[in-house]
Amino acid sequence: MKNNIKITFLGTGHASATNCYNACFTLENQNDYFLVDSGGGNGILKQLKKANISISKIRWIFISHIHMDHLLGVLWIIRVSLPKYYKKIYEQPLYIMGNDEVIKVLRMICAELMPKDFLPLLDNKIIFITINEQRKYKILENEVYFFDINAKKVKQLGFNMYINLKSNTYKFTFIGDEPCYKNTEKFVNNSTWLIADAYSGGKTAKLNNPIKEHHHSTVEYTANISQKLNVKTLFLTHTLDNNLKNRKRLFTKYAKKIYNGNVIIPKDLETFCLNDLTTINNNSTLKIINKGE
Repeated sequence: MKNNIKITFLGTGHASATNCYNACFTLENQNDYFLVDSGGGNGILKQLKKANISISKIRWIFISHIHMDHLLGVLWIIRVSLPKYYKKIYEQPLYIMGNDEVIKVLRMICAELMPKDFLPLLDNKIIFITINEQRKYKILENEVYFFDINAKKVKQLGFNMYINLKSNTYKFTFIGDEPCYKNTEKFVNNSTWLIADAYSGGKTAKLNNPIKEHHHSTVEYTANISQKLNVKTLFLTHTLDNNLKNRKRLFTKYAKKIYNGNVIIPKDLETFCLNDLTTINNNSTLKIINKGE
């Protein structure tokens, strides 16, 4: 399969965001999808519909940790998918991946809340995978390695995906919704693309100190790490939703004071083609496939 990787940000907001959806995204390669986190409710179904992504095309789902704004949406995907598998409308299995805490919670909730007739489909058509950090996984035809981000609140995993484009290999990195701590830097180093937490920036970050108070990062902190670790393109998500009109402009300004790479502050439902980002320099303008909301 030839790599033609697109990323769609289904949501960009923090846990209690109401003006945008909770932070989650899909990676697509040739109409197969990998969903990373799922938001906090059935809004995931609306976001997928708006993005024109059929649940039947989602092959893998990764839930980074057990917080509600990352995990609960996947239960709605399971609930919608089970009747489709039961009636043999869906055929290809759906793989749901997470650490041991995530899989334990999902199994428990499904056992209690899903219709009993559908439960035999779990681990048959909807397959739970407890991630082994020591092994390599193949997702969207690319090698993926998961790692512990050393989160302060609950166990949380990130991942590296190694994407082959134009006879070269590029590193895509996701580090969840806490700051990039020292032990995580080796996974971020020399990433072509990095998706990271930026709860707030500028005066708001200085006033509220989210790193100390919430274990969430700031624009400036993540920009500094990205500059230090030679990240080429930085996506900032999982942010406050109280100034969406100006968020893109302000966050870009804050980051560019520190970071020389390409800065992207996505809106909900914006889509980018990663193939176009491999040669981005500091003055390039990214092509947005879908402009979002």
